[in-house]
Amino acid sequence: MQYTKEVDQLPLSIIASVALLTLFLCLVVGLKYARLSNFARTRLIMTSFFLFIVATLAASFWQYVAQSLPYTIAAVVCGIVVGYTFGVRAEQQKMRVSGMEHYLEHFAHIHLRDFTELNWWSVINFYSVAAGLVLINLVALSTVIFDGNEEAAILTLLFGAFLLGSIMPYVAHLWSIRAPHHTKSTSSER
Repeated sequence: MQYTKEVDQLPLSIIASVALLTLFLCLVVGLKYARLSNFARTRLIMTSFFLFIVATLAASFWQYVAQSLPYTIAAVVCGIVVGYTFGVRAEQQKMRVSGMEHYLEHFAHIHLRDFTELNWWSVINFYSVAAGLVLINLVALSTVIFDGNEEAAILTLLFGAFLLGSIMPYVAHLWSIRAPHHTKSTSSER
C-alpha cells in the first residue's frame, strides 16, 4: 500500500524563527561563561536581543509591513517612552547614587527592592529571555494556529515593535557608558 497523503509542513518562517531563537538562547548561555564583565555581557545580550526581534519579525511578517506601519510606529514610540521612563531613568539614578565603578560591578544584581521599586532593567536577563519566548510563541500562534491571519500577524508585530521600542533606549544607554572591558566577575557568579 502506498501512502499518498501529503504531510503538512511547518511554514518556513516558523523554522527560521525557531532557529533565530535557538541562536539567541545559545548566545545568552555562551556569554554567561565568557570571560566578560557583567556590564559587557549585558550590552551584548541586549544588542543581540534587539537584533533577534528585528530578524524574527522580518522573517515572519515582512508581507504585513505596509499595513502595520502606522500601528507599529505608535507601538515603538510607546515602548521608547516606557523603556526610557522606567528603565533608563532608574539606571541613571542608580549610577548617580552608587557611582560609576560600583554601578558597573553591581548593576546586574537583582534584589527584592528592584521589583518593589520597579527598577525594570535590573531584571533585564529575565525580561529578554521571557520576551523572546513570548514573541516566538506569538509568531507560532499567528502563523500556524491562525494560519497567517492578518490581524494576528499585526498584533504580533505590535508586540514586537513595543519590545523594540522598550529596549532601544536601554541599549543606547548601555553603549553610551564608557566601561572597561576586562573581567570583573567573581567565581561565585560562574
